[in-house]
Amino acid sequence: MGTSCVQILLIGAYISWSSGDIVFREEDAVLTTVKQEPTPLFQLFNRIILCVLIVYFRYTIRFQPEITQKYGYASEVHNIVTEDGYIVELHRIRASPVSGPADPRKLPVLLMHGLMGSSADWILIGPEEALPYLLSDRGHDVWLGNARGNRYSRNHTYLPLEEREFWDFSFHEIGFYDLPAMVDHVLAETGQTQLHYVGHSQGTTVFFVLNSLRPEYNRKFRLMQALAPAVFLTHLQNPFLRFLAQHETVALQFVNSFGIYEMKPFPEEMNRLAKALCPDFYSRALCLDAMHTMTGNKYHHISQLGFPMLMHHLPAGCSLKQVAHFGQEVISGHFRPYDFGAEENRRRYAGSDMPPDYDLTKVTVPVVVFYGLADQLTHPTDVRLLAGRLPNLVALNQLPNATFNHMDFLLAGDVKDALYDSIIGNVEQA
Repeated sequence: MGTSCVQILLIGAYISWSSGDIVFREEDAVLTTVKQEPTPLFQLFNRIILCVLIVYFRYTIRFQPEITQKYGYASEVHNIVTEDGYIVELHRIRASPVSGPADPRKLPVLLMHGLMGSSADWILIGPEEALPYLLSDRGHDVWLGNARGNRYSRNHTYLPLEEREFWDFSFHEIGFYDLPAMVDHVLAETGQTQLHYVGHSQGTTVFFVLNSLRPEYNRKFRLMQALAPAVFLTHLQNPFLRFLAQHETVALQFVNSFGIYEMKPFPEEMNRLAKALCPDFYSRALCLDAMHTMTGNKYHHISQLGFPMLMHHLPAGCSLKQVAHFGQEVISGHFRPYDFGAEENRRRYAGSDMPPDYDLTKVTVPVVVFYGLADQLTHPTDVRLLAGRLPNLVALNQLPNATFNHMDFLLAGDVKDALYDSIIGNVEQA
């Protein structure tokens, strides 16, 4: 059922009232806060209004995103509020031009993007190859998550976007707050008690954070399929990223001193420049080499939609603290919460000088892992270490092509045959 104009106006008025002035850009469905000066009484009043709206409107604003509507897929946008007040956005594909409405007897499928990504990552290669479209064509109810801070999830019930406090999060908070809010919302909307989960890179990280810290959520997942899981990162091979990891504390302090707390979404002006300089990536060796340098890999399998779509959608934005947290994982060799330094750690972590490791033995969801041999970010050695620590590992799958790398999980021209057919098979057999 579509949302009425009255519902949209009421929710829009609430967000505007509680978060300051709002700028809405129809082309990418971003709500951007530009000012905010809340008082404690004002915040309390906003939260009362929020509770009423949540109960009555069931967290949602719905409309047809252009990119899926273009191909005939019926889709919705759902805005939900996390326990700590962030407003995160879910995109739903509820009907296919091939198979019609999703089969209510099938469990929903939730897909979660990686670092600096968004829900758009999953559909860049088009309707005949992209995993969400393929799942929808087979009658599945598909949901695409957006972590706080990316281009679709840049609002809070009272924190202004430009303030440091808004960006004071890492993948820990995404796993502890964002993901459970998404899971609960999907299950409430579909009337199911379980769902299927597919995560890429950071999308796997937050899954393991959630289920290790809030093990009651294990029962809500039928199967987790981990693509290039970013959990242990000791063997990261990209020289530039390793350099940043080794100096993450100094680098973060330096950029923060200039009031910079986020990796902003790629501006449209840069997209136009890239298009002008590289109108055909496949005929411009210089452009290809530049992309290889930035991403750390040679993309032998890139689809024809590849780099132009990648440039348009990545990066989609994130907190610099997220990047710093991954840097800590590279250097420490541990999978654990953010390291604030010994003094602050003792205050936060029950007197311990170091953060405690996430307890992977509490992750009892059945897990299928996929990895590529040429992945410079999630090295096969680190993936195997993760697999050895999971109590309910179903399968550890190495992609057959030796040059398959980190972004090929989303962009490779042969990814349907190499990977997605297996993922869909696992969903339908579990």
